[in-house]
Amino acid sequence: MRGYKNFDGTPHPGDLRHRVEIGYTESAANENGYPEERDVVLCRVWASATDAGNQHYRSADVMNTEAVVNFTIRFREDVKPGMWVRFRGDKWIISTLGEYSFQKTYLGLKASIAKGVSG
Repeated sequence: MRGYKNFDGTPHPGDLRHRVEIGYTESAANENGYPEERDVVLCRVWASATDAGNQHYRSADVMNTEAVVNFTIRFREDVKPGMWVRFRGDKWIISTLGEYSFQKTYLGLKASIAKGVSG
């Protein structure tokens, strides 16, 4: 994922107006021994969402579009890269975390989603 926009300035609490879920996917074996993935919701929080750009690339004759969104939430220590944010029905994978002014008040989440179209 490329640089895109960073976490600058101090967010306004009124900007946190989207209800999102943050969680992770764990893989466990079912009764037959096959791996079974299940989503575990860590928390439901208010967040702001800012479009950070997108990228188009071709791979194996499929046109892929990667969209990137910067989410801002109140600071939490249990959120890690590799988790996901469920926003408007889609799961966005968190790639980068960033603090605003290193004051542990807000946490920036850089997340992306990739969709491919065969053609």
